[in-house]
Amino acid sequence: MNLNDPDLPRRREAEARARLAEKSTVREPLDALPPGALMLLVQEMRLHQIELEMQNEELRVTHAALDATREHYFDLYDLAPVAYFTVDGRGCIQQVNQVAANLLGLGFDELEDEPLSRFIFGEDYELFAAQQRELQEQGGMLRCEMRIVNSCGETIWVEMGAALQHDEDDQPRQRVVLIDITARRMAAQLRQQQERAEAERRAMSRFLSAASHDLRQPTHAMGLLIDQLKQLPGTPQTHVLVGRLDASVRTLEHMLNALLDLSRLEPDYVQASPTALPFARLVDQLRPLFPAEGIPTGVRLKFRPSHTWLFSDPALLQRALHNLIGNALRFTPRGTVLVCCRPLREGTHARIEVRDSGIGIAPHHHEAVFDEFFQVDNPERDRSKGLGLGLNIAKRSCELLGHPITLRSCLGHGSCFAITVPTAPMPHEMADQALPMAAWDVSQEPLTGLRILVIEDDAMACDALFDFIKTWKAIPQAAEGLEAARAQFAEGRIPDLIVSDYRLRGAENGIDTVLTLRELAGRDLPAVLITGDTDRAVAERARAAGMVLLYKPARPTALREALLSLR
Repeated sequence: MNLNDPDLPRRREAEARARLAEKSTVREPLDALPPGALMLLVQEMRLHQIELEMQNEELRVTHAALDATREHYFDLYDLAPVAYFTVDGRGCIQQVNQVAANLLGLGFDELEDEPLSRFIFGEDYELFAAQQRELQEQGGMLRCEMRIVNSCGETIWVEMGAALQHDEDDQPRQRVVLIDITARRMAAQLRQQQERAEAERRAMSRFLSAASHDLRQPTHAMGLLIDQLKQLPGTPQTHVLVGRLDASVRTLEHMLNALLDLSRLEPDYVQASPTALPFARLVDQLRPLFPAEGIPTGVRLKFRPSHTWLFSDPALLQRALHNLIGNALRFTPRGTVLVCCRPLREGTHARIEVRDSGIGIAPHHHEAVFDEFFQVDNPERDRSKGLGLGLNIAKRSCELLGHPITLRSCLGHGSCFAITVPTAPMPHEMADQALPMAAWDVSQEPLTGLRILVIEDDAMACDALFDFIKTWKAIPQAAEGLEAARAQFAEGRIPDLIVSDYRLRGAENGIDTVLTLRELAGRDLPAVLITGDTDRAVAERARAAGMVLLYKPARPTALREALLSLR
């Protein structure tokens, strides 16, 4: 017996009535029955009564369960998070749930017998009609995305699902589900726009990085030639013109360096490689970048000595400090720019500060000064004051490092930019050695008599460097590449110092060339590498080879100090 059979109560009731009828068809009247038979018949009738009552109770429970199930499905239908429609063979709406009514912005009565096609967005009507024809011809289910327009005129993206069915009269009808995907579509469009913008930004960064050498080379050569012009005799008017030309080229150099630095400060292309380094070494790398003639008259740049060891990426930290110092010099008409390193009380970090006595920054500009191209006091867009990228480059460098950068300043009282850097213990091998102390003045011993080999495939830049080395009373040698340098070594003309461009002709590069020449010389020849290439791997290889690295455009004063540091 199947207890879940919905016809079970009716079947039991019919069986009971049949038994009762069978037993009630007695041929003898009740009063003719013996007392025992009559008592037995009464008992049987009571049993049938009990059975009928039990069947009635079962029917009541079954009806209650059916009502509960009907209510349950009603709730599921009406309170579902998606819009449900029942559409007849004419395509007209017969039944909807509450979400469907809310989606279309109409009441139940207003939607009844309305064509569903009325709410399809005009440009998507052909798609809707084609889907309907396919559903009528092939049956089954369909899914598609299209737009509808509600009673308020709002366009809504929906995912439509429809299934073809037949009712008890074999009339076709559809069960239609609409899911509002407007937010998802908008998010997808926004994501696509962001991806396109990101792809364009990366393409520009790759272009600037790849073109860095070629863009820097002309300004590098111009700077060298202008410095030569400044040493030649001439009229006062000539010196004025050369001075203006020099200022223009320096502005161009600064702008080019800022744009190229910005292009390569992307997490996809730059990964910080922290290492232990003394603050004094960091200063030794920064000092040649600020030659005396590049510092405004009446301003003093001072580095305070410190024995502190830091844990950071040398290249990124140097770039951040270089831009902070340059910004301080640019906005300090007179006074001092001080760079110092102060260990913090807890001993795990130090704070590198760049202090100036310049014009200061109003509090409401403290956040904005780190934005790209923002300049507080340059409404006329004077390019001698830069592009407004220096502080942004410093901030982005610190973000890549994970070093907090802060600003304290007020108008008329100077500024203090501070970078908090983790400290590192001094390596054991350095414990017994005297660390170099950061200092501004460097030995000004002349380079008299030193043989300096210039390896450069650009004739203009090579000639300019060659002439400058003469003015330093050194003995210049020139070679376009490795083979020309080999020939000089074979003749016994082994230099004391090497100055090499990174990108040479063909597949040659300055690092491999210097390493090969060191092997030929049998000793570790000091070398300076000059490059316009912004690839991080180049800088790492140069430092691993013990070469001093200068970026184009490199001024002769910076090169001279780099050579002096190798003495």
